[in-house]
Amino acid sequence: MFETLEDQARPRISQVSVFLENRLGALLGVARVLEEQQVNVWGMSITDAADHAIVRLVVDRPTMAVAALQAAGHHLMESELIAVVLPAGRVGGMSRLLKALLMAELNVNYMYAFVPGTAGQRAAVAVHVEDAERAATALVESGLVLVGQDELR
Repeated sequence: MFETLEDQARPRISQVSVFLENRLGALLGVARVLEEQQVNVWGMSITDAADHAIVRLVVDRPTMAVAALQAAGHHLMESELIAVVLPAGRVGGMSRLLKALLMAELNVNYMYAFVPGTAGQRAAVAVHVEDAERAATALVESGLVLVGQDELR
């Protein structure tokens, strides 16, 4: 079977999740490692627990971030997210996004806002769902714009 443009994967972004002890200065240590490697952080979410935190990062160079953080001894994982531009100056963008995911019968595991770098300083949300390809298709079909990793430079 021939592959068409419609069959190709939709834009995605990479997320780097770092597991940190809940101690003073731990997050600064992560920031310094990324700064040393000239990695820009465009989005961040922190989930706190009693003795640890999970720091979710959207960065411009995820491969470099992973290598540098692992070399510094951090435990982490990488995952794929869908990034969706929120229409500027228009009410209802979030409802439109969530309705598209509901119609595709997809649950949102988590989401957080970020500004996607050189993509015109538009506000966007990073969304984690169980089926990124189905989510991307549903969002594009509803008229929303996706952001790809290459737009975070």
